[in-house]
Amino acid sequence: MDNFNKVLDEIGFGRMHMFATLTLGLLQMLTIHETMGMGILGPASVCDLRMNQVQLAAVTSAGFLGIICSSYFWGYITDKKGRRWTLLRTITVSNVCSIVSMFMVDFHSFFVMRFLTGIFVAAPSFVAATYLSEFCSQRILARALTHMYMFTGFAMLYCPAWAVLFLATKFMEFEVDVVGDLTLRPWRFLGCLNCLPGVIAFFLLLALPESPKFLLNIGDTKRGMAAMDLICQRNTGKPLSAEQIENLNLYQSAASTRVTRVKSERNFLRSMIDDAMPLFRTPFVGLFMAACLVMFILGMMANGLGLWYTAMRNRYNMRKGNKKGMSFCRVLFFPEMRPLIESEKDFEPVCNDTLEGFNDSFILGAAYIILYNICWLTLFCMPKKKVIFVVSMLTSSTCGFLLIFVTDPWVQLFSLVFFLALPGVVISLMGGALCLFVPTHIRAKALCISLMWCRCGAAMGTILTGSGFHNNCEISLIAIAILPLIAVALEGYLPL
Repeated sequence: MDNFNKVLDEIGFGRMHMFATLTLGLLQMLTIHETMGMGILGPASVCDLRMNQVQLAAVTSAGFLGIICSSYFWGYITDKKGRRWTLLRTITVSNVCSIVSMFMVDFHSFFVMRFLTGIFVAAPSFVAATYLSEFCSQRILARALTHMYMFTGFAMLYCPAWAVLFLATKFMEFEVDVVGDLTLRPWRFLGCLNCLPGVIAFFLLLALPESPKFLLNIGDTKRGMAAMDLICQRNTGKPLSAEQIENLNLYQSAASTRVTRVKSERNFLRSMIDDAMPLFRTPFVGLFMAACLVMFILGMMANGLGLWYTAMRNRYNMRKGNKKGMSFCRVLFFPEMRPLIESEKDFEPVCNDTLEGFNDSFILGAAYIILYNICWLTLFCMPKKKVIFVVSMLTSSTCGFLLIFVTDPWVQLFSLVFFLALPGVVISLMGGALCLFVPTHIRAKALCISLMWCRCGAAMGTILTGSGFHNNCEISLIAIAILPLIAVALEGYLPL
């Protein structure tokens, strides 16, 4: 055990860790709201922005595309400037861009602003896990990250809860012409409310110190010791002991590689590339590449297909007539073979904000929370995450195949819920494994690259589901249900 980890073990889990988990959990909610929340806002904005099916698919994936384009840049900046430094700035800009996007009046401006929101929300999507990991010892790291990612479930409840008020009740029905083509309707205010966790997290973050491990690694001894002393006092009520200070000094002096703020002779782009190269050399390359591939699969399932969950359930619930004996795909698309959201030629009949799938969205959010807690409890008696990973993937694949032929409505609903939720939970396990696997000075870059692949999978899954699912529903389900089996085949190469 290294000296830094030994000091964290002696300090133990306490108030500072709970405060940090709450703060960074809210940032996790912000990330989910600005990406998965478009599964609600996208269909609701079709009327005002006059979008067809392809444009709707593009808008719903815009946030993911922004995250993909900027992730590595923020990983590089985070490992140079600091975790807290990056979060404070990107949260502010992402909230501004998100609010501005809610007042756009056409598809092109809306897409650009959602893309910019994704660029800046990319940092909280992975820096939060990096930041929290450096407050925790290896003994509690996986469990702490699981609780932080559990806020994904709260986000899945938060979005539909507000949507019920704004989109599913007559209480909030209004339409106010402001200027030009800008008309205020409920979905615009709903989009602004998605920023609320980010605003709260910003003010909570002001009370947290910079990562002590990062500070010690860049040679900022004074601030690093002050941050560790603050953690110790909040958790134990006492300052660091002389022995603990000595251990921290030994850790700093023994650090083989440090992030420095010395101006490099290399140009900026070359420096960004060179700093990531250790991840693609031994001993990291094999495990890291396997982790990225699995992240791509998990993102395609949990976020790509998952972003259409509300639209699917809404269409399912709006289907009139007798649905008895009909499979999931037949309920959605038979007898008239139309997309999830009708195209421009069918614009007038569906030009409304009404959605009826929110009860099912609450079930998905509750399932996330329950599964994260089961995972957290399992980690106490089963520190090795491989068993959890394999069981989760096999169960998800089974649920995907069940969706093809089962006809009971409740079995269809819970098959879809677990098909999507289990890969989402496994993403947190992969994030925790990478935090243990790579050293501090390249940790943010490792997480950002792996999550970039996760978002690539999400963007691809979103576009493929939105543009082609209606034509080959059963074949698409078979193809997606095979993906967890591919992830299981890579289990031996993963850092679990």
